[in-house]
Formats: sequence, C-alpha cells, structure tokens
Amino acid sequence: MSRDPVRVGIVGLGRMGSYHAEALADLDEVAVVAMADPRPGRLADVAGHHPGASLHEDPAELLGGRCEAVLVATPTPHHPGFVEAALGVGVHVLCEKPLALDPDESDRLGRMASSAGLVLQVGFWRRFSPPWTAARDAIAAGRIGRPVLIRLSQWDADPPPPEFCDPAVSGGLAVDCGVHEFDLAEWLSGERLVGLRGEPLPIVEPWIGEVGDLDNLLVLGMLGGGARIVVDLSRNGRYGDDVRTEILGDAGAVFVEMLPRGRARIGTRDGVVDLAGSATTDAMRAGVRAQAAVFAAGVRGAPVDVPDAFASSRAVRAANAAMRSLDSGVVEPP
Repeated sequence: MSRDPVRVGIVGLGRMGSYHAEALADLDEVAVVAMADPRPGRLADVAGHHPGASLHEDPAELLGGRCEAVLVATPTPHHPGFVEAALGVGVHVLCEKPLALDPDESDRLGRMASSAGLVLQVGFWRRFSPPWTAARDAIAAGRIGRPVLIRLSQWDADPPPPEFCDPAVSGGLAVDCGVHEFDLAEWLSGERLVGLRGEPLPIVEPWIGEVGDLDNLLVLGMLGGGARIVVDLSRNGRYGDDVRTEILGDAGAVFVEMLPRGRARIGTRDGVVDLAGSATTDAMRAGVRAQAAVFAAGVRGAPVDVPDAFASSRAVRAANAAMRSLDSGVVEPP
C-alpha cells in the first residue's frame, strides 16, 4: 500500500470549501493539487494555502488531470452530478453532507461507488472529532450502561443568506443542520431511527419564513432499541456556532461540547471527569482533518469505517420525516 499523499482536488470554495482548503494545508496524508470554483475571486482567496495547486474555473477540468480523489464542497444541488462524473472516471470522492437532497439519488451513487470499488465518503466530520469518538468508545465499552436518551443540539450563531436557506438549495434547517444530528444518533447508538416528530419553534428572522424555512426546530425521535432522541436546531445562537451532545444511560451519562473548547465528560456514581483523549481546541477542525486522513487511508486500500452514501440517505430521510410530521401531526417513519 502506497504511503504517498493522496492527490486531492477541492471543488467549490465557498464557506465549507475554503474551510477545508485551510484545514488541510499541512495534512501529511493528502496533497491538494488542484482547486476549482467558477468565481476567480474565491480561487485567489484560498490559493495561498496550497501554492502548488492548479486553479480552475471549470470543475470538470479536475477530473482529467492528476487528481486521484476530489473533495466536493459545491452547493448541495450540484453534488450528485459532479460525484457521478468523478466516479465515472475512477476518482474517489469525499463529499460534503448531504450527498444529495434526494435520498434515492444518494443510494444510487452509493451502489455506483461500490460497484466501481471506489471510496465515496460523506462529510459527517463529527464521527472523527476527538470529543465524539471518545464518547462513542465510552458508550461501546458499556461505561454508562444502556443508552435511554440522546440529546443533540446544533445552534449556529447566525443564519446563512436567504438564497441558501431556500429548501430547494440547502434542504432547509432540518436537512442542512439536522442531518449531522440524525447521523450522530445512529452512529453513537448503533441503532436505526424508526420514527420522528418535529415541533416548530418561533420564527426569529421573518425572512427565513418567507423563503420557506425555519430558524428554530425541535425534533423528537425513537431508535430501534427503544431509546429516545431529542434534536434541537437553531440559526440564531448569536454567541457562536455551538454543538452539544448528551447521552443518558442507565448507569451514567456522557456529555460532549464544542465551545469554548472541544471535550467529552463522563458522569457516573464515581463523579464527573473528562474522557481521556477527548480534548481539542477546535473540534470542527480536528474532525475535518481526521476525516480527510481516514479518507486517504481508504483510497490507499486500508479497511476503514466511514459514513457513506447510505448514511447520508438515512439522515436525509429522517430530516424529511421530521418535516412531514409538521403537517401530519403524527410520528413519521424515516
């Protein structure tokens, strides 16, 4: 198995693409050799992070060059077309979440990647960030007993622009933010979601309602083993982009936090202590870098456990079920 860095091209240099470009600048496992965005200004903004990378306004040019893999961070509606094109020419893909707004499309791309023997990984970075990996290890080791409740919060400081909040572009709050939490619930518990019910909270920014979205949402759900989940999402936290996860078991609890620093704690009858190996000054950056390193290992042929196309489709189906329940008033299956 080659130890050379995987030659990666980044497609899309908006908020997340630029974040990836900066975070991967000194990661040994990957070499960013090309970047593409139709806006020349965005290319100029990030060029300094990877001085040797070629710059392209046409993303398709990355598929005919020296890229072994691509990191796709375009707007979500453009994910499926480019991912399919990359897989079609034998290029591995790490795609921002969700892979597609249509879960059936995600499943189709997953089957395509599997048939071609290619890695198609979806950017659920929390699965790789130390606070959450330490939490999952503690749960798997039985340190809090059987989980009975998982509470997952994502409160962004401020909403994105109106054109992004349009559900046709981002999927809306339940998809854009919620897919992380629905994926985490299944990953932490090892169980599938079987029913969800959404509760809208008051609209804070009237224009968000005008584009057809929500800026605050509460979702109640059930996992196959009977544990419940509570997901609360907000676009108006104001103080920062905050993510918290709490897992209550029948013998203790685990608490994961992102601000002011990343860490996980465990509470049992012996007290509350930090979980070893969970601390990080920037949980998101640590997760983004770690997921890229694992992606690179998979490209090189190592057996890896990564969130795939089918994880993305399950998370989107959960988000869609939560939104359907706003109209039906009943628990909806994902």
